[in-house]
Amino acid sequence: MLRKIILGLFVIALAGLVYVYLSYGAIARTGSGYAAKNICSGYFLSGFSPETMKREALAGASDALAAVSHQLDQDKQTVTTKLYGLFERRAIYTKGIGCTLLPAGESDASMPVTALPELVIRDDLPWPQGSAAPDLTDRYDALLDAAFAEEDPEQPRNTKAIVVVHQGRLIAEKYADGVTPETPLIGWSMAKSVTALMVGVLVGDGVLDLAAPAPVPAWQSASQDRRADITLDQLLRMSSGLEFEETYEVATDVTQMLSNEPDAAAFAAAKPLIGPPDTIWSYSSGTTNIVSAIVRRSVGDSLQDYYAFSQERLFRPLGIRTATLESDRSGNFIGSSYLYASARDWARLGQFCLQNGNWNGQQILPEGWMDYLVTPTPTTDTNIYGAHFWLNRDPDDASQQRPFPSLPTDAYYMGGYQGQVVLVIPSQDLVIARFGFTPQRNDGVEELASKIIADLTS
Repeated sequence: MLRKIILGLFVIALAGLVYVYLSYGAIARTGSGYAAKNICSGYFLSGFSPETMKREALAGASDALAAVSHQLDQDKQTVTTKLYGLFERRAIYTKGIGCTLLPAGESDASMPVTALPELVIRDDLPWPQGSAAPDLTDRYDALLDAAFAEEDPEQPRNTKAIVVVHQGRLIAEKYADGVTPETPLIGWSMAKSVTALMVGVLVGDGVLDLAAPAPVPAWQSASQDRRADITLDQLLRMSSGLEFEETYEVATDVTQMLSNEPDAAAFAAAKPLIGPPDTIWSYSSGTTNIVSAIVRRSVGDSLQDYYAFSQERLFRPLGIRTATLESDRSGNFIGSSYLYASARDWARLGQFCLQNGNWNGQQILPEGWMDYLVTPTPTTDTNIYGAHFWLNRDPDDASQQRPFPSLPTDAYYMGGYQGQVVLVIPSQDLVIARFGFTPQRNDGVEELASKIIADLTS
């Protein structure tokens, strides 16, 4: 009888363990995958130690991720992680395209891309034309020190870099220990805005048409698929009507897409409509990856073609040499989230936008493209979003507040998770780029910009 009781308890315990494994395994694999990807990129691209990534970047997302175990293989250029000793995931570094997260159960991969030769820019010219040491003023040192200051241990800033540009001249910058003017830093959702810039190049080439149905084969091939009516304009304005859960919790659409799906664009494109196109505004990283796949197919469809296009038609003409767009396992750039570049190079992108897509006299974006990107989308009365750019316009509803109440209404910005910001203020001829691992909204960029503007106009 005792044996039967023990056996019964064992079976119950085993069933419980199986239930827990099946119920929470997907969640744990997601967390392990997120850790593998970010430790890999943080180490091989930014030069941050795995311990720094776990302590600052991962813990800011979830306390549980700080305890993930990792194995770094310098020879194979991989990072392998486990959560609770299980749920192994691996990310692999490839020169030119950074780190790619492999699907669960996959341990090796070869990403088919050949990196272009390193871009050389003149070292006898100041930023942005060259890499000579800029003639910085010290009048903003105290403001930058305050933006880096850690005043509340419960709300760490972990600021990594700030660059200030006025009238096209780099006037102030500050970096954390271990970060240099050449250190590539993640932009998270700032990559969305850069994806919109690449679309602009193709619109200028006559390859893409904003008003035409978005060229998504899965929508066009199915008969009577209402998604076939979605236009590229509606995708850029986050007004497609597609279902997508953009909440950074476990097992949501965005975490599933970034940490488990080998083809982010296909995952997002498979989502159903929750309303007619151009009637609902819904911020969606999945939408940007659909757009990213459109860009890829428009430039030759291979990862090599996409990589060469981004470098030769956008980054290199601006003198940007640290930019790395990272791809998923299918070879499509994660245009929603994974672009690394130095703070100075991110500031170059901001200055490029301020100059309406013109660089050194060359009109790289079509005339009026930046006006289009920063025009409020009609499907939201908050007026906080254009076409893949955030805005600081007055909302239609007077009871609501602008994102940066103390800053001019013509300000617009690229914004990303954990406090990544490239702020452009045309009326002040000002660009501020700020980076860090800041989980709460206490990055200090509004206060910094407001005080710099006050000084410039005094």
